Amino acid sequence: MVSRLLDRVRLAIVGCGNISQLNAPGYLQHPRCDVVALCDTAPERAKRRAREWGISPRVYSDFAQVLNDASVDAVELLTPTWLHADQIVAALEAGKHVSCQKPLATTIAEADRIAAAVARARTMFRVTENFLYYPPIVKAKELLDAGAIGEPSLVRIHTTRAQHVTGQAMELEPDAMVWRRDPGRNPGGPLYDDGVHKYATAAYWIGEIGDVSAIVTRGKDLLMETPAAAMWRFKGRDCLGVIDYTYAPEMTIRSRYYHADEFFEIHGSRGIIWVTRCTGEMLDLPAVVVIRGAETVSYQVPADWRLGFDGAAVDFIDGLLAGRQPAQDVQAAKHILQVPLAIYEAARLGRAVAPESVK
Repeated sequence: MVSRLLDRVRLAIVGCGNISQLNAPGYLQHPRCDVVALCDTAPERAKRRAREWGISPRVYSDFAQVLNDASVDAVELLTPTWLHADQIVAALEAGKHVSCQKPLATTIAEADRIAAAVARARTMFRVTENFLYYPPIVKAKELLDAGAIGEPSLVRIHTTRAQHVTGQAMELEPDAMVWRRDPGRNPGGPLYDDGVHKYATAAYWIGEIGDVSAIVTRGKDLLMETPAAAMWRFKGRDCLGVIDYTYAPEMTIRSRYYHADEFFEIHGSRGIIWVTRCTGEMLDLPAVVVIRGAETVSYQVPADWRLGFDGAAVDFIDGLLAGRQPAQDVQAAKHILQVPLAIYEAARLGRAVAPESVK
């Protein structure tokens, strides 16, 4: 339960690496949010972001300084996942509202520790999930709920990862990949760190994910677990979900952001919905397409991937101002974390695994 409603939200952004370039603009644009502090273990990087964003915040190099700053109402944690549990718990105990970059944690034990802290807290917690606010994904949900393709029977989410991109507009620092390659700090690669976006999208569209079967290729590099595919049945629905990852090192794709491109399909009793672009912009197609036999309807909705981050920022700030829980809460985020861990276990055992069985 939130102790008091806020008139404005004074926010600290913790972690000023690559992803901050996408997370920050939505907060900076919000009329009732003030980014009053930046924190990074490399304070010069935080100062550079402040110059880029045209703000004059307090700059900290230690997270404890943020927690001791009484003028900070809320924190956006954009830190490595292995730090999340300790930082979330400390921030909640310090009386801060917390938004945390996905995934929630690296283990279910950490997730349970976070959930216990959330239950004790008088402040709000959510996991930042930009896909849930990305306009083409939201449009597909609207079409589904309106019955545009009838009863859904299958959701497929395909991700192509590439070595080369053209049109990149966001500067990426390579040190962001170092901790992601460390198996001592990360339980997996793209199916975990990136896949949580996709499982959250599938659950948003259809419902809770049930038993999972999978084949995962594990190479020497944790980030190169391709080709990989997983399949599940949505609970209480005659609908399957499929996710697959491929790597195309000899192909160049268009992408302003990361070296990846997604294609989503939702099949139903009366038609099919395509969402043709997300992180990348590989296909020259409308962002959303509905196919009903001989009839094809295109929807030209805004499709800059950053817009999903803007929407996530708005939902967090508006939720705090209204005393309303933003998506995703800790229990939803825990279930989404259980999905990739179940995928890895299913691939190891060669049989289906229920996400909720992963402890």
